Amino acid sequence: MPISSILSESILGIAAIIIAAALAGTYIANLNQMMDLQRAQLTWIKDESYHRCKILLVYARNDSNLVKLWVKNTGMRALPPSLIEKSELMILSENGIHYLLFDGSPEYWNYTLLNDHDLDGRWDPGETILLTAHLDSTLGRGDHEASFILYNGVECSSQFST
Repeated sequence: MPISSILSESILGIAAIIIAAALAGTYIANLNQMMDLQRAQLTWIKDESYHRCKILLVYARNDSNLVKLWVKNTGMRALPPSLIEKSELMILSENGIHYLLFDGSPEYWNYTLLNDHDLDGRWDPGETILLTAHLDSTLGRGDHEASFILYNGVECSSQFST
């Protein structure tokens, strides 16, 4: 076998190894990016399942600008006051949409922790809070919907009539 064919085969072999290494490096980098994306999605799903809520009851009169909502923590983790206060309340009616922030203005909501069994000030799983929405106008007669959106985007909704 002449030396030129051995040299040519060696060069081709080295080139094939370099190409294979480059492809493997690209594949591993993409695999790491995909794993990071999956970790981020898992964290989001876990956070969403840890914090859930359910509106038990909505009470409002058509001649009042107050709406009361009893909301239960149906998640697996407690929410401290700082996270409860980052939540939003929306009330939809035929007359319009009321978007309320905690102690905002002119429309706002506040809350009372009703059954804080361990007296830690946190909204623990199974505990209920009473939200009071202070609207700048009355809702009027008709059908309405209240949506309480937690800090992480988890929403609980309930329809009610006045």
